[in-house]
Amino acid sequence: MIHLRAMSLAVLVAVGGAAGCATARTVAATQPTPATFDPATSDDKALKLVDASLAALGGHDKWIAIKELRFDTKYFQNGELKAHYRHAWDRWNGRHHQEIADLRSAAKPEEIQWTVVMHDLFDLDRKPQVTYGGQPVVADEARQSARLARERLAEDAYLLAITYKLHDPGVRLADAGEVKDLRGSCLEGCWSVKVTFDPAVGKDTWFVNFDNQTKLPVVIEKVHGQGRIGYRIKGWQDAGGLKWPTELQNIGLESEVIKYENVKIGEPEDSTYVPTVQG
Repeated sequence: MIHLRAMSLAVLVAVGGAAGCATARTVAATQPTPATFDPATSDDKALKLVDASLAALGGHDKWIAIKELRFDTKYFQNGELKAHYRHAWDRWNGRHHQEIADLRSAAKPEEIQWTVVMHDLFDLDRKPQVTYGGQPVVADEARQSARLARERLAEDAYLLAITYKLHDPGVRLADAGEVKDLRGSCLEGCWSVKVTFDPAVGKDTWFVNFDNQTKLPVVIEKVHGQGRIGYRIKGWQDAGGLKWPTELQNIGLESEVIKYENVKIGEPEDSTYVPTVQG
């Protein structure tokens, strides 16, 4: 399976003080330092490339207005489904609902057992609620499941939404020059932007390669050791007035594919993130 374990959660979404829905927020929670995106730390050309791509994708204003993002992630190797995750991410209040299919639990899809995790992304003292097949799991296992769910959201959501997050607090953008090939992905020419972060936010390095004609992102690369893991974007879907990848293919190992399905934008509801009290 494809792994990107070193990603910092702060790169995905920033910590805020209000985890409940009672407080009327006007924006998603952000980390205290740095609090906003600082264009002075980025190259002018890189900024223009990113802004042109955001316009082509539907507009950064639509991204920052999103309160809840839902999507399924499916990992395939040689055409065989290896993992299936369902995410509901409450950006406004820092909550996460994840469902993980136990693909070994049944031969028929309708009989597969699911692990359901409801947790606060940043208040680690708050007890997570975790069930398997509808039955609660023990406390230690629940905490481990919540940690893994937090890491999985960081991986899945960042690959899905990286371009929208290039104006996040602490992001630094640099012009990385023109790319002509990228294993057949940029034959008409792409321009590459290097993405790094303020030390308080993250330590990863990414490259996003934009098509010179459409301005859409074509290949996403993450620096891994001395090399890079690259993903070719193969198709788009629309949700909330924005474009989202439908499929990412590992350009170094084309048998590895990530598919994104059921992308939806909406309003977070407590019933998604807080278990129903029985009796």
